[in-house]
Amino acid sequence: MKFYVEIIGCQQNVYDASRLAIFLKSAGFIETSAKDAEVIFILACSVRQTAVDRIFGRIRNWKKEKSIKPKRSFKILVTSCLTPEDQKKIKEKGAYYWNFGDVKNLEKILDIKISNRTIGQSSNSVFVPIISGCDNFCSYCIVPYLRGREKSRPISDIIEEVKRLISYFSTAQYRSEKPEIILLGQNVNSYKYGFAKLLKILNDLPGEFKIRFLTNHPKDMTDDVINAIATLPKIKKEIHLPLQSGSDKILKAMNRPYTAEEYLRLVKSLKSKVHKVKITTDIIVGFPGETEENFQKTVEVCKKVGFDLAYINKYSPRKGTAAYKLGDPIIWAEKQRRWRILNELINKI
Repeated sequence: MKFYVEIIGCQQNVYDASRLAIFLKSAGFIETSAKDAEVIFILACSVRQTAVDRIFGRIRNWKKEKSIKPKRSFKILVTSCLTPEDQKKIKEKGAYYWNFGDVKNLEKILDIKISNRTIGQSSNSVFVPIISGCDNFCSYCIVPYLRGREKSRPISDIIEEVKRLISYFSTAQYRSEKPEIILLGQNVNSYKYGFAKLLKILNDLPGEFKIRFLTNHPKDMTDDVINAIATLPKIKKEIHLPLQSGSDKILKAMNRPYTAEEYLRLVKSLKSKVHKVKITTDIIVGFPGETEENFQKTVEVCKKVGFDLAYINKYSPRKGTAAYKLGDPIIWAEKQRRWRILNELINKI
């Protein structure tokens, strides 16, 4: 059976997509393009309404293409982050919602038998989740409602997984490559058992590898974590530090508990302690109530920081979030204008 995997959303979905592809290949599936696939998997994101709309659009377009050039029957399976309401809509559009990792249900949907019951992973750049869920409840984000509250994996579990990966990459097949282990979580800084402590333990494991992590929250970026980045040789000197807005008014409306000044002080500390640190960020433009003056404050912060890269998102209201009741008063053309200004300023290279 031929398959295709479409990724929409965060690094957790990238991680899961790599695991899924390897699992399917081990079960005898053949990876191909969407137009030739017999089964299409969509790893979904529900953080923004635009992401959900993209999923519906993909389903509609694929069904239309298959009807024009019918070759064989095919099925679309959507997994990962979806609200119960969107799961119902997925079914109404003729696709299936699949709970990621439920091999038994996958067999039922595809009417096949699979001998391997575990979805693993294998790649030179590998993700190791250390914390799931989120406790921050940013007003624009639905993740805490979908993935639940924060749950940290025990340090012993993480150490054993990283050791297995190091051992795997020490084999002759991969010996010439230096693996990159990416610690993953909505907010790795709030890791229950001490994030700086975890970095130190992993750094001291024998073997040739590098460690980086995402994503971080400015309110939880403590001095011990900064010192760990600065002093531990296996920790990459880069940090993804979402700003979202440079306006204190908008940050408060987003339920981001820091000010632009506090963010800048944190960046100053990072740059003073971590030699040639690379800083990337997330920014939302067009959040309800963002005036031109508010937007210009974001521009000013970006100029002061000098980000290496920014993921700039145009706000779209997400049903179920606190910000949904604020509506969507800023027109799309204005959001695009603000996006272009920041993109040119930060990502022009």
